[in-house]
Amino acid sequence: MKKRFATMLLVLLTVASMLTGCGGGDTPPASGTPSQPSDSTGTQQPAGTPESGIAKESPMLQELVTAGTIPALADRLPAEEDIYVETAYSPQSETPVYGGTMRTPNIGMWYFGPIAEEPLFRMLDDGTVEPNVAKGYDLSDDGLVYTIHLREGMKWSDGTPFTAADCVYYYNYVLVTDVNNETGEVTKSNTTKYYNWYMSADPNDGDKLKPAQVRYVDDATFTITLYSPKPTLLQAICIDNKWMFCPKEWYKDIMAVNMDAPHWSGETDLKLIGGDGLSTVTEEQALANAKAKSDLYTFEDYTKLADQLGYRYWQYASRPTLRPRNITNALTEQTLLFERNPYYWKVDDQGRQLPYVDRIEYVTMDQGLYAQEIMAGNLDFCGVDNALFPTYKANEAAGCYNIKTMVSPNWTVFSLQLNQTYKDAQYAALFAEIDFRHALSIAVDRDEINNILFNGMNTPQQAAAPEGTAEYIEGATTKWIEFDVDEANRLLDGIDMISNDLNADGYRTFVDGNNAGKAVTLEIETRADSESEGPAVALLAQYYKEIGIQVVEVSNTNNDKLNEKYYSGDLVMAAYEGGTSIFSVMLRPDHLGANRTNICWVGKYGLEHQDNITPEPGTPMADIVDATIDLVKANTMEELQDAGDRLVRNHYENTWIIGFLNDSASRYAVNNRIHNWNEGFVICDELRFLGYGKPYTWFIQE
Repeated sequence: MKKRFATMLLVLLTVASMLTGCGGGDTPPASGTPSQPSDSTGTQQPAGTPESGIAKESPMLQELVTAGTIPALADRLPAEEDIYVETAYSPQSETPVYGGTMRTPNIGMWYFGPIAEEPLFRMLDDGTVEPNVAKGYDLSDDGLVYTIHLREGMKWSDGTPFTAADCVYYYNYVLVTDVNNETGEVTKSNTTKYYNWYMSADPNDGDKLKPAQVRYVDDATFTITLYSPKPTLLQAICIDNKWMFCPKEWYKDIMAVNMDAPHWSGETDLKLIGGDGLSTVTEEQALANAKAKSDLYTFEDYTKLADQLGYRYWQYASRPTLRPRNITNALTEQTLLFERNPYYWKVDDQGRQLPYVDRIEYVTMDQGLYAQEIMAGNLDFCGVDNALFPTYKANEAAGCYNIKTMVSPNWTVFSLQLNQTYKDAQYAALFAEIDFRHALSIAVDRDEINNILFNGMNTPQQAAAPEGTAEYIEGATTKWIEFDVDEANRLLDGIDMISNDLNADGYRTFVDGNNAGKAVTLEIETRADSESEGPAVALLAQYYKEIGIQVVEVSNTNNDKLNEKYYSGDLVMAAYEGGTSIFSVMLRPDHLGANRTNICWVGKYGLEHQDNITPEPGTPMADIVDATIDLVKANTMEELQDAGDRLVRNHYENTWIIGFLNDSASRYAVNNRIHNWNEGFVICDELRFLGYGKPYTWFIQE
C-alpha cells in the first residue's frame, strides 16, 4: 500500500497529460475515468440473467411491492444499461443473504454520514476518480468544459426522478447564492460550505478567481465551465462537494432565494441554471415551510436551517437521497435507525439489488463500553483504540469477532496544535515563536507515552509524511523528537515575553502585558467521549510541568461540539489531535493549508472564515496562506505540485503541528456474522472512511 501512495503523484501527472487530449465525444465513455478502469469499480454494463432461484431484492421490499406500496424492482432501477453493477466486492465463495440489522456505535455525523455516502464521482486510492452517481464525462480540448453524463431513469429515495436539473439547481441556488462582483468571491451560500476549489482564474479579468458556470443540457446531461483549466476539478468534487446535487422539488420552498434580483451568474434563461419553477422565498418563509414539512426541521434561524438541511442533510428523516440507507427517526434518539432505500440504483453481478442488509443502528454509548459490547455480540463493528488493542486481541479467538486492519495515510496519531490566531494576543505571539514549539516538542518522552498509553504499538514521530509517501522529506519525521528537558528549558529561557524563573506553583509567567505575572497556561481541548485523550493530556501536563508550563484540559462533550468551537477561529487555544491524515496535499491541503475552519493551528488565517485575518507579509504564515491560494489558482499539475511542495516544506521548517506518535494501521473489531468486509482498503476522509469499503456489499450470515 505504501507503494501505491508513493506513486499517486506520478499517476496524477500522467492523468493530467491524458486529459489534455480528451475531446468531447457524443457518447459518454464506458467508465468515465481518465485512467485505466480499476478492477474495484462498478461496471456500467447491464446485469446478466440471475441464477434461477436467487432473490433479486430484499424480502422487506418484496412485501411492499406485493402490497402495492412501491413499484416492481425493474421500475425502481435506472435504465438497464445505466444500472451500476458492483463486481469486485461480490462474494466468490458464498451467496449473500438479504436482511438483518447491523449495530455500531454512534460517534457523530461524520461517522454515519460517509458510511452511506454516494458522491457524483468517487475518489480512488491512487488519486484518480471513477463515476458513481454520474456514469461518465467528457472534457473539451481546451480543458475548460466538463460535460457530465447521468444515469437515465435514476430515482430519489421517494421515487421521484433524479435529473440534471437537481444538479444545476443545487449549484446555482443552494451552493452559491451570491457573488461579489468586485472580487469574484462567493459572499453567500445556502449551505454555508462553499469551497474555493470550484474557483478558477479568469485570464481576461486580472486573474480574478470566479466560480464555475454550471448549466443544464438535458435531463441526463449538464456542463461545468471554468475560466481556466483546473486539472483536478473532479477530485475536488469528490472531496469537497461529493454530492453536488439535491432534490430540487423538495428544496425549492425551504431555501431562501430572491427571484426578483438578477442571478449571480448573469444567466437569464432560468431553465439552464435550474431556476425554472422557482419563486421568491424569504428566510422567514423558508423556516416556516421547513417546519411545515416536519417538526424535525425546526430551526432557530435560517443560518442553522441552511447548514443542517442544506449541507448535513443525511441527519434528517424524510429528506430524499440517493444513498443505500436513510435515517428514519429523530437525530435526538439514543439509537439512530438507517433503513434501506427501495430505489437504490446498484446491483451485484447476479442482478441482486444492493444493499444486502436492511438496517444499520447507530447506538449512542460511552466509548468505554465498546469492547464489552463487541465481545458480548451486541455491536457488529467498532473502531479499536490502540490503548485497548490487547484487550480486544486477547478475546478475539474465543469471541465472536475478528480484528480487521485497514490503512491510514497518517502524518500523526497524537499531536498538539496551537492556535496561531488565539483571541489572547500574547498567547498568539507566544505560539508564533518557533522556539516555544520546539521546546514543547522535545520536552515529551514519546517512547514512554507510547508504552503507557498505546502498548508500544505506535512509532515516535514528528507530524510529517512517513517514508514511502509522495510528500516525504528526509529527516522530517525525526525532527525535534529527541527527549531533552534541559534543552527545552534553555529554549524557553531565550523567549523574552515569559520568565526564566518559576512562580510558587512551579510555572513560568508572562513578564508584561495583560497577562503579566500570570502562569503560562495551555488550555488543551479534548473530546469527552475519547478514552485516550484525557490520559494523553494528563501525561503532557506532567512533562510540561518540568519546563514550567501549566496544562489545563478542556473537555468537550463530543467531536461535533469541538468542531463548533473550531469554527469560531479563536475560542480554542490548543487542541489534542488523535489523527492527522493527509492523503495528498495537492488534492486536499486541509490539515496543512489555510483554508478550512475546523483546523485548530491555523485559526482565523483560514480563508473560509468570514472574518479571516491576513498574516503579516513575509512571515512563514503568510507563505502558508499564499501557497493555499496558489493551489486554488493552479492551472497545471506543475503549479499544483509547486504549491503543495511549499506547504509541506513550510511545515517541515516550522512544525506548526507538534507530532508525537504515528501509526498507519486503522483497526476495527467486526462480528463474525458480518461477511464480505474486505481488509486492507485505505481509510481516510478523502475516500470517505468506511464508505470506501462499500458497506452496501456487506451481509449478515449467522
